[in-house]
Amino acid sequence: MTHKNLIVLLSSLSISILFIIEQILSFEYLYKTIAKVVIFFLVLFIFHYITKSKTTYFATGKTDTKRLKISAGLGIGAFLILIGAYLVLKDHIDFAQISENLAQKDITGDTFLFISLYIIFGNSFLEEIFFRGLIFKNIQQEHRLFAYIYSSFLFAIYHTAIFLTWFNIGLFMLALIGLFTIGLVFNWLNENSNNIYNSWLVHIIADSAIIIIALRAIF
Repeated sequence: MTHKNLIVLLSSLSISILFIIEQILSFEYLYKTIAKVVIFFLVLFIFHYITKSKTTYFATGKTDTKRLKISAGLGIGAFLILIGAYLVLKDHIDFAQISENLAQKDITGDTFLFISLYIIFGNSFLEEIFFRGLIFKNIQQEHRLFAYIYSSFLFAIYHTAIFLTWFNIGLFMLALIGLFTIGLVFNWLNENSNNIYNSWLVHIIADSAIIIIALRAIF
């Protein structure tokens, strides 16, 4: 089995399991997070064990400093766009539904601070390892176009499991397209680096805006 086919098999299977955990089993946030960490790192281990390849996602020797600066600018831009989009579309968002959905997963005012810090720094890093590290970086050399499209598509689908019941169909499709586009940009930021730090920087800043917006649903 080729590296590409193995990655597609492992990644699609893991995202399917996470979708079931999120939408059907409705785990509390802590257990869902533990499951995601275990699944993502298990897939990472299985791939590198079978292929006998090494991870380069954490290397620092070939960081593209030019794109790192671009990442900082894009992150600030994404932050402003997300806040602006919230201000424009807030009347079309069902915050009561979001609040109820979060409460079912034990995300409340008491746990919000700790969960927010994890989302901004931990969860963003985990997603970058999986979508930009495992998927994109391992197949970009031989299948560049496929790597761009597949990793971005899976990144978007993965997030739909979280907000599937939050928006109407119009906002849902807009979010899906937006996430796919973000995935493409994240891949581009990392293409000339042997790590995932460029996209992780943008991810951190953008998630900070999402946390600020989520305060409306929690409080």
